[in-house]
Amino acid sequence: MKRGVVVIFCVLVGCNVVPIMPALTLPDALTRVPGGIIDARPYFGNLRIANNDPSAEFLLATCGCGDWRILITDSDGAQRQFPVDFYTEGEYSPEGSVTVFGRDGDVAALGTLDQHTGQTNGDVETGLLFRRFAATRGEAHTQEVSACVKCHIGEDPIFPQPEGHPVYEPGVTDCFRCHTVTIE
Repeated sequence: MKRGVVVIFCVLVGCNVVPIMPALTLPDALTRVPGGIIDARPYFGNLRIANNDPSAEFLLATCGCGDWRILITDSDGAQRQFPVDFYTEGEYSPEGSVTVFGRDGDVAALGTLDQHTGQTNGDVETGLLFRRFAATRGEAHTQEVSACVKCHIGEDPIFPQPEGHPVYEPGVTDCFRCHTVTIE
């Protein structure tokens, strides 16, 4: 029985049904961009598995203090978030491409962000599962409540609501009735 399971697994790996990749690591000879990239607008996109179907929502965002994070929201609503940094070869340019990388335990991301076009893509590792991400820079901090929800509501938000905050009700709550946004 054990031998049969091993044979089936090897066939699935060999046919690229179950892709096996080495752990994501930061390439050598890159320099960290202190405080992150200059344009602080968030990147919205999704994660895709081998058959190219979206498997989760993807968000790369900052709270405005230079701390950038990735937030992954799976189709069942479960969220995972972790910090990332930006890296460059040589001197940082706000118009060039940078590498985005972060690891927190068994979750990691490695990709390229083109600051000029506002596109980013790469790989996300969650345990043994690898998925591709693609995201586009958005204008989320301009009166868009759905963007607020991605960062501030849920199981593991990037920046949780403070204790005693009124409960968010989908389709009812208007965050901008009480809040203004300062990230540009």
